[in-house]
Amino acid sequence: MEHKTTGDRRKLNWILTAAVIAFAALAVAVCFLLRPKTGAADRFVIRYGDGRSIEVPAWETRTIVIRNGEIAERETGEDEENVIRIENGEAWMETANCPHRECMKQGKLSAETVRSRPLGTWIVCAPHRVYIEFAGDGQ
Repeated sequence: MEHKTTGDRRKLNWILTAAVIAFAALAVAVCFLLRPKTGAADRFVIRYGDGRSIEVPAWETRTIVIRNGEIAERETGEDEENVIRIENGEAWMETANCPHRECMKQGKLSAETVRSRPLGTWIVCAPHRVYIEFAGDGQ
């Protein structure tokens, strides 16, 4: 039966330490790459009714219902209603009961999409006077 020498144990300790450090560095790199792509100051400003507005951080996950120019508790599909969804740094008009639903066709608004969108930093529901604006670090 062979016994490990002190030198062999030190070598094994160094190898294990290096493996743990490499694994920790890999874990940090993966967390960095998978973090949300929004900046700390990125937010959505939702304007509705007669000049009222609320700001929602882009990193929040939230559903906002606006009915007849007021924030409502839940979706009913009645009257003038818009349902706005904010998730993973994106905002979009999830549902709306305006005549043509153009606001729903405008897609998702985010830091990555503002330059390629026809309306830039905005989603607009003109009939119901509901507007979503992206306001980011560079805005």
